[in-house]
Amino acid sequence: MTSSDPAGHPQLGPPLAGIRVLDLSQVMSGPLCGRALADLGAEVIKVESPAGDITRTVPPFVDGNGLYFTHVNAGKRGITVDLRNAEGAALVRRMALQSDVVLENFRPGVLQRRGLGADQLLAEHPRLVYCSISGWGQQGPWAQRRAYAPLVHAQAGRIELAARLRGEPPRQEVHVHADIYTSFMAVSAILAAIVQRERTGFGQHLDVAMGDALLYTDEWASTDLAGYGPDRVMDIWNHVILPLADGSSVTLVGSPVRMFDRWVAALGGTAINPTPSDDDALAIIATLVAKVPDYQTFETLLENETMLVAEVRSVAELAETDWAIERNVFAEVHPGARVPRAPFRSRHATIGVAADAPHPGEHTDSVLRSVLGLDDAAIAHLRSTGAVR
Repeated sequence: MTSSDPAGHPQLGPPLAGIRVLDLSQVMSGPLCGRALADLGAEVIKVESPAGDITRTVPPFVDGNGLYFTHVNAGKRGITVDLRNAEGAALVRRMALQSDVVLENFRPGVLQRRGLGADQLLAEHPRLVYCSISGWGQQGPWAQRRAYAPLVHAQAGRIELAARLRGEPPRQEVHVHADIYTSFMAVSAILAAIVQRERTGFGQHLDVAMGDALLYTDEWASTDLAGYGPDRVMDIWNHVILPLADGSSVTLVGSPVRMFDRWVAALGGTAINPTPSDDDALAIIATLVAKVPDYQTFETLLENETMLVAEVRSVAELAETDWAIERNVFAEVHPGARVPRAPFRSRHATIGVAADAPHPGEHTDSVLRSVLGLDDAAIAHLRSTGAVR
């Protein structure tokens, strides 16, 4: 608390300052959760195998790090430990006992066999918050199923429903929704567990499943369970996207057919009575939109109307807008490497990415010294045995 705003409210610093997170996860579901905790001020230590997180190999690269990897690991410290090595597993156990949170997304049972399971650690460290992310939960008939996001999309109804409603063949998603939604479910669960620990003195084991998260964030799940009928009023997947004369595109939210006369009048067309069929009405509107030279002109034509429209932009185009620049949406964590900042702001707390993503094993020595108090000889021994790299 170093200063106050004009109303006298103190500046609070990072919300999770002093919280240490041992991030044993890889790829997306766990690492993005760890990134969010780091943005909130936690010390997040990413533990990688000697082979490294597979997302390190995804191009493009800046200073040796893939930007896909950088996006979800910015702000963390990185160490390389071989968990298959007995001394390596014992080392991580010691670090876990000095941490507030352990985050992992191994298949259920893997860490238990290495002495790093939730029950094993909680027995020695009852204040620990241990968060396990998996595809289908820690127990049950699907616990050992492979759980990559595209597989969960297929099994949890996301792909089938989209295909059925669009009347198209099934196709995969562009984004790994199952991973991303699970990440933020895990963030919420961890923060709640930290609050409860402060009240009770006890941590807990959190079981966060991708299948659960995908259903929880499927706003049509309950509707579909009851039987998705023909009478629908919020078919957002059918909002029209049409091209302008310059090749850019606009999306029209709502049904332009229901407001056909207003669309025709706004775009300088000729009134038609009676209103043509839905397909013909949409074709007429599309023809009128295609004559508009650019989006600025399109907005001007509609400035006195209530129709909802937006330009279809890329992320790169959005980054150059006044909104993105003024809100400081992207952070350059390394020259040429920009990542989105945390999607929330605080007037009184410090929130946001603090550093680049780590290179493989970049902080191994410094973490072992600061967390466990190891000296040069002890670290050299661990290197000689292959426990750390």
